[in-house]
Amino acid sequence: MFVWDDSLKTGVPAVDVQHKVIIDTFNELETHMAQGIKVVTVKKTLTFLKYYAEWHFEREEKCMDRYHCPYAQLNQQAHAAFLEKFTRLYAEFQQSEDAEGMARRIHAELSDWLVNHIKGVDAKLAPFVPEEDKRR
Repeated sequence: MFVWDDSLKTGVPAVDVQHKVIIDTFNELETHMAQGIKVVTVKKTLTFLKYYAEWHFEREEKCMDRYHCPYAQLNQQAHAAFLEKFTRLYAEFQQSEDAEGMARRIHAELSDWLVNHIKGVDAKLAPFVPEEDKRR
């Protein structure tokens, strides 16, 4: 389970709240796995994650553009790679006879990506955001 801590903060409250929702969704997926895989429930969680991630990425990319963050293009490329990987893994999940194994694989691969991305790319936004905007 992910525990939200200061190491995951970007310094931009709106982005941090969205990251918390994504992390909570990964934790929900982990809970489903611990309780025994129910394909319909996992599919619902993964579908929400896909659409929420797309929505969040669009807002985060606009935020980086608004503040002229020099890491905006890197961020955009990383998001595209995530969505491509997620789409491929989700298709494999839908076709797999091992729903539990695929759900665990998706969780492991994408949750690692998420934490590394927040700490390695998203956190680079904070220095470009004016202090008054960080308090909104």
